[in-house]
Order: sequence, then C-alpha cells, then structure tokens
Amino acid sequence: MIKKILLANPRGFCAGVDRAIDVVEAALEIFGPPLYVKHAIVHNLHVVEDLKIKGAIFVEDLDEVPPKSVVVFSAHGTDPKIKEEAKKRGHQVIDATCPLVTKVHLEAQRYVRDGYFVIYVGHRDHPEPIGVFGEVPKGTITLIERVQEVDDLQVPQEEKLVYLTQTTLSISDTKETIDALRAKYKNIIGPPSADICYATTNRQAAAKELAKRSELVLVIGSKTSSNSNRLKEVCEEEGTKAHLVDDETKVNPKWFAAV
Repeated sequence: MIKKILLANPRGFCAGVDRAIDVVEAALEIFGPPLYVKHAIVHNLHVVEDLKIKGAIFVEDLDEVPPKSVVVFSAHGTDPKIKEEAKKRGHQVIDATCPLVTKVHLEAQRYVRDGYFVIYVGHRDHPEPIGVFGEVPKGTITLIERVQEVDDLQVPQEEKLVYLTQTTLSISDTKETIDALRAKYKNIIGPPSADICYATTNRQAAAKELAKRSELVLVIGSKTSSNSNRLKEVCEEEGTKAHLVDDETKVNPKWFAAV
C-alpha cells in the first residue's frame, strides 16, 4: 500500500500555455465557433479535447480551412510564410505564440542580420524549431539534437557563431551540448539570457527533487509534449522509475508493487 503521495511544486501549465488557451477561449467568445487552430494549441490531450467541444477545429494544413475563417496559430511558433499565406487567403489571423518562443525568433533574426551563423539545439520533430527556421534565410542556421552530433558538425564560418535553444529542453542535456560547442568553437556566443523557459527550469528542478524523495514518479502530461517528456527523463536521471500518463485511466496498478 502506498503510504505517501508527494506533489511537485511548482507544477502545472506555464504562463505561455495558459495564455495560449485563454487566446483560443477568448476568440471563441468573440467570433463564435467554428474557430480553426493551426496545430494543437498546446501539446495536451485534455486541453485540445476540451477546446474541440467548445468549437475549435485543429488542422495541420491551411488547405483544411474554409475561406475567410478565424485562424489561431499555436503557442509553439509558426513559420511566418504560413501566417502570410493565411492573411492572403483572407483569414483573420490570431497569433498565440509563447512570448519566450518569440524571444528566440527575434534573437535568430538579429544574429543572422549581424552576420552570425546560428546553431540551434532542439528536436527535429517538434514545431518550435520549424517556426524559428522560418524566420531566417536558408543556410544561416542548422539544428543539432544532442551532444553526440557536435563532433560531426560542419559550419560555413567559425568567426561569428551563436547557439540558440528550444525553450522546452532538459537543462542537463543542453548544458552538455553547449559545453561541447564551446570546446569545439572558441568564438561561439550564446544569447544574453537563457532560451530555456524559466517555468521549464523550475519544473525540472522540482521533478528532480521529487525523484530524490520518491520510489516512483508519475508525470501527468501527453506523449507529444516536449516538456512532459523532459520531466520524465529528469526523474529517470535520478535513478527513479517514472511513467508519463495522460490521466488516471493510463495508470497501471502493477507499477505500485513494492512502492
């Protein structure tokens, strides 16, 4: 029998996610359904299902959107060319990009304008880097996922290099990769302040502390969520068993044997 359940603090959605959800709900109130959302507004199954019930329709392609509709772009950031295309088609465009993601977009633009080549640390299958890459000309930025890729990395110039990171990464993984980049490229610089979201940092620290005090950690979140996956990994790095679950229906009672 489980004797004690500990809750991480802080926990729950960050301000950027809350803001994105509020944007969709406000737009539904103002314009009424249907409202079209490009990509899942946030990577959380229950949030998406709740908004669907209220009249939001989630699409991956603008071709799925009827003419002159209201279109909301997700918190993860979007290629500006797609936003422009939406406006050309007569859609009312609402941008729910997280302000911290916007910060990285602006950094990428500024550094490229100043003649820097950008090394972006992030996940290839995630929408956030797609938005960042859309902000700068082709050939001015490259993506690496992990420290093992640094050795084989080729850049067109070494004099002016900068690294930027996806906002939802694991701090420990990013530190390793950045240390390797600094060891290889003596002139590389980073942004004036860290790109990893402060809420992500706080929650990872809380998960780490929770894992130290627990025999099992359940991370409540969706498998498509980079943040949720990182929290599970942070717990496992402490040697604690961890499972990622959408809700209580995904919990296996066998996990609690001898816990």
